[in-house]
Amino acid sequence: MTNGFSRLCRIAVATACVAGVAGAQPPAPPRKPQMADTIRANVYADNTFELYVNGELVAVDSIRFIPHNVISIDLLPKYPMTIAVLARDNADPRTGMEYANTNVGDGGFILKFGDGTVTSRVWKAKCFSRGPVGGDTQNPRVENTPLPPDWFAEGFDDGDWKPAREYSEREIDPKQPYYDADFAGAKFIWTDDVKLDNVVVFRHVVPGPPDGRERPDFSNLNDVVPQGPPRGGGRRPGGRPR
Repeated sequence: MTNGFSRLCRIAVATACVAGVAGAQPPAPPRKPQMADTIRANVYADNTFELYVNGELVAVDSIRFIPHNVISIDLLPKYPMTIAVLARDNADPRTGMEYANTNVGDGGFILKFGDGTVTSRVWKAKCFSRGPVGGDTQNPRVENTPLPPDWFAEGFDDGDWKPAREYSEREIDPKQPYYDADFAGAKFIWTDDVKLDNVVVFRHVVPGPPDGRERPDFSNLNDVVPQGPPRGGGRRPGGRPR
């Protein structure tokens, strides 16, 4: 009697487990991202830049020299977030000077993301082209170091790079577009020599959202079938809902 009852209990438990597994629902697919999921990035460079986020090129300065401008873009953040920037001060590649080799320019870079990410001395910086070497404007020349092919990659080793140096607005003398954009809390950065270092790479890893706001990870949408966005979310001018 006891053995028979125990056997029935084991059968009942096994049946319940199988039924539970069979009735389990797969996890819901991620939804499609909306513009509300993005963060705004404001970038100002003296003179030009390329911006990479998590190994992908996301922005290139549209003006190589002057007038100075601000580039603003929308990003879908993913953390940890690896930021890499190739910044260039305008300079003749043979002399390191500008304006027909009559002037030694100066650099400067500043960035702010809508999640609170800002440039500061905690970023890494390294020069890859400087000139005129020694400030010699009579016999100007440049010194170049080849860019590593993966300088923008997430796993790139910048462990021996020096921290960036912060500069004041007075030292950089930004033009009006800088004041028209939101850079609150961000600092101008460069290497230790803002005049002679003409090509600089900055790197920084943001471990999580500085503003503390949790954000979905949409980085693998190409590998799944996402849920569609709500219908009627927008209209093309003169057209039907998208």
